[in-house]
Order: sequence, then C-alpha cells, then structure tokens
Amino acid sequence: MGIQTSTKELWTLLKVSSSLASTLELAEVLQVAIESAADLFRLETGAIYTLENNLLYLGATTPPLPSKFPEELRLARLANHPHIEKAALTKSPVYLADARSVPLSPAEKVVIESRHLVSILYFPLLLKEDVIGVFIVGTTEKARQFSSSEMDLCRILSSQVSLAVANAQLYQKAQQALAELSHAYDSTLKGWSRVLDMRDHITDEHTSRVAELTVALAARMGIPDNELGHIRRGALLHDIGKMAIPDSILQKPGELSDTEQEIMRTHPEKALKLLSQITYLAPAMDIPYCHHEKWDGSGYPRGLKGEEIPLPARLFAVVDVYDALTTDRPYRQAWSREKALEHIQEQSGGHFCPDVVEVFVEMMRG
Repeated sequence: MGIQTSTKELWTLLKVSSSLASTLELAEVLQVAIESAADLFRLETGAIYTLENNLLYLGATTPPLPSKFPEELRLARLANHPHIEKAALTKSPVYLADARSVPLSPAEKVVIESRHLVSILYFPLLLKEDVIGVFIVGTTEKARQFSSSEMDLCRILSSQVSLAVANAQLYQKAQQALAELSHAYDSTLKGWSRVLDMRDHITDEHTSRVAELTVALAARMGIPDNELGHIRRGALLHDIGKMAIPDSILQKPGELSDTEQEIMRTHPEKALKLLSQITYLAPAMDIPYCHHEKWDGSGYPRGLKGEEIPLPARLFAVVDVYDALTTDRPYRQAWSREKALEHIQEQSGGHFCPDVVEVFVEMMRG
C-alpha cells in the first residue's frame, strides 16, 4: 500500500469517524457504518447486523435490500448463520474466498444467492470483550483477497463502529426509559385528576376533555411539540390546589361566603407551593397557577394583565370556560356550542386574550 493510498484511506477513516459522531440514531449509525466499509474497500455490497442474546438484527445494507428478501433473515438466530457465528465466537474475521464453493446453511444460502455474493469478509464488532454485531462486505463479480493492511483498516473501522453503535444503543435505551418514566408519571397525573374531579363532584371527564382541547389549541397557536406535554400536564392538574381546600367549602351546595370565597381563591397559590417542589412538573406550573387571571387584569391571584399572563394559562382559560358552559351542571343545563362561542367572543379583551379567542372560535367552528 503506497503513501498516497494510505493517506486516502486514513482520510476516509477520519470522515467515517466524524460521520459516526454526528448522530445518536442507531439506524443512521448503522447505515453510515456499512456504506463507509463498502466504500473503504471499494466493494459492491455490505450489511451490518447487531447481536443481542444470540439473535441477529439486520441494521443496514448497501445497496438496499430487494423487496422479496425474506423477512425471517432480517431477524435471525445466530446458529442459523455459521460463518457469522464463527466470527462472533472467535472474535476474529472470517473470510470466504468463493462462497459459491463452500458448505452453507440454508439461511446463508438464501442471503448469498439473493445478493449474488462471491468473496465475503465477516468482521466482528467488538466492544471490549463483547461482540455486539458484525459487518459483512463482499464482491458480486469476482473473488477478492484482503491484504494485511486492509485487515488492519477493518480493525480500526470495527473499533469506530462498535463505539458508535454502543453509544447509539445506550442513547436509545435511555430514551425508551425516559419515555416509559414519562408515561408512568402521566398515568399518575391522570389518576390525580380523576380524584380531583370526583372530590369536586365532577364525574363527566371534564379534566380529560379540557386537557385534550387545550393541547389542540396550543398546537394550532404554533406552540412547539416539545412543549405540548407540559401544557397537557398543566391542564390535568389545573385544580390541584383544591386538594388543600376544606371539603366544607369545596363541596358546599350553596353560595360561598366572602370568607369562603377568599379561601377558595387561594387554590392557585397552593398549587404553586405543591408543584414547585416537583422538578418534573415545574414546566407545567403556568396553568395551575395562572388560569384564573384575566386579560383585563381583574383576575387572581396576582391580577396579571394582558401578555403578563403566560400563554398556556390564556389558552386554558378559554377552554375551561367553554367546557363548563357546554356541560350540564346541577344549577343549569348545558349551553349550545354556538351560544358558548358567542359568550367567549363577547368576553374577548376582558376575560380572554383576543388572539386566543379568535383561533379557538375558528378551530371549534372549523
């Protein structure tokens, strides 16, 4: 291998390393890896498998697989592919000079015939002492030998790919764990919201409805997807502060006295005290704390005015009133959708943010 070739191949390895470091998405890592391996050795075809619990998962190929490639070979038992198994067990490369003239398992035969392979190199992906996969490169026209220098390049590439795959798998598992934890949290919050509804003698899924409608309105207002979860949680917990209000007040059948009204109006501040202690829920604070503020500054607990009121709370205020008006209550029958929308329009600029009212009415009438 001459100096010029060495420089080119080392430069290719550097580009591969940079490409692999640019993403933590496993599918992208695997595709970059196998395309880089095939390009590095100027070969026509390649594939990369990850290995877990003696199962092979086909991660990427170059060129793309034919549409009729058997699905059972995309996920296969290691034992069904003896040459891959040998590379994994010995932790060393396995080379077939001409795959057409060696004994093959049925699964290997399907792969080799469908990909028209001649010479094949199976190279294990090692992470410390563990085999986490294998990359396979091959020719489709004539036999090909691999020099000792090329085998050294394979080892370097294998090391790069193994680290990238391991990092991507770790990231993937971390993301999955976070998603599962978030789902568990949200299930708990839904349970809390049902308890609050029951304690407040609301049995018609009010909280679930206003949460879904607030998220839909938020999306329509252009709030980014990564903030919608906080808005949903805030809507589910909008009355969490009422947990600290005595039953004698919360469940009183008649009108509240002035003193009782003052106590009831403390529930947003009680929500703040409760939720501020929970880091996970801190970004969801705006709705429980501010949903009784009004655009004209006449709301509570702080008398915020206009855009001083956080946007999620402005959205929720409209949705909450709309849902209350269109639902039967012990003291009145539900209003029609159109009557409720007209009332909300009348309150635009007073109780509600005009921009939010405009988008909400358009959404509900659309």
